[in-house]
Amino acid sequence: MTTLRIKFQFEHGSADGHVLDAYDAARALTGIARSLNITLHALLNDEVRTQGDTASGVEVFLAPPRRGSFVYELVMSFSELVATGVAYDFIKYAFNEAIGNDADEAHTAALQKRIEPTMGALPAALETALLEAHRPIAQAPEMTLTVMRPRGQVLARFDNQTIRQLQPTVEDLDAPVLGHVTRYNTISEWGKLYSQDERRVVSFQIVDELDMAQRSLITWSLHQNNLGQEGAIALHARALMSPGSHRVKRYLVTHVARTA
Repeated sequence: MTTLRIKFQFEHGSADGHVLDAYDAARALTGIARSLNITLHALLNDEVRTQGDTASGVEVFLAPPRRGSFVYELVMSFSELVATGVAYDFIKYAFNEAIGNDADEAHTAALQKRIEPTMGALPAALETALLEAHRPIAQAPEMTLTVMRPRGQVLARFDNQTIRQLQPTVEDLDAPVLGHVTRYNTISEWGKLYSQDERRVVSFQIVDELDMAQRSLITWSLHQNNLGQEGAIALHARALMSPGSHRVKRYLVTHVARTA
């Protein structure tokens, strides 16, 4: 059995006076618990749930509040041995991807093994729960929420801007998205594409049924990328955009074709 702790600390606004509005705090705690349960269930079971009431293989408890601070400290009691570093890194990955901090950084082999089955689907599933965790910030824009390991190592930071990242809008694109596939999961149909327009790696989800030829193009592009070749393809898609920044959060793919 492994027991780990994680802290969610509100700062600024009324939190600096060690109080939060009772209703907002209750909603935030529900969102925090749901976010953690969804993430931990994915970590342990290679499966994405959206409800977040419980997680198989782990129980999450609320520890007593500490005097002179506004910190929710949650205790994660796993039924099996779990690598501490991988567990915290997985939470960091999932929360940051959900708010659009999706840099395609190099991960350890152990972490990448955990990410692969739930790639893309997990951050999307977290959006509603994390938005609920932002409830006090929505009422007091100067407030922040920091997610930390017990000794203060920051895993994620939420503020008035990350609320907007969790409420993307859908836009039709005038032209196909050109790029090459860097990751793809054939079961979940989520992947990552280096977009030539965005000049960065962006998540994508297959939302319409693709024929065998189109699926083969995705795996061909991934294979070419692994060989160091270009492997460019064209994705016909809609884009989920972050309000304000007009930054693409992910593509919803309906058709795949070769580039001209």
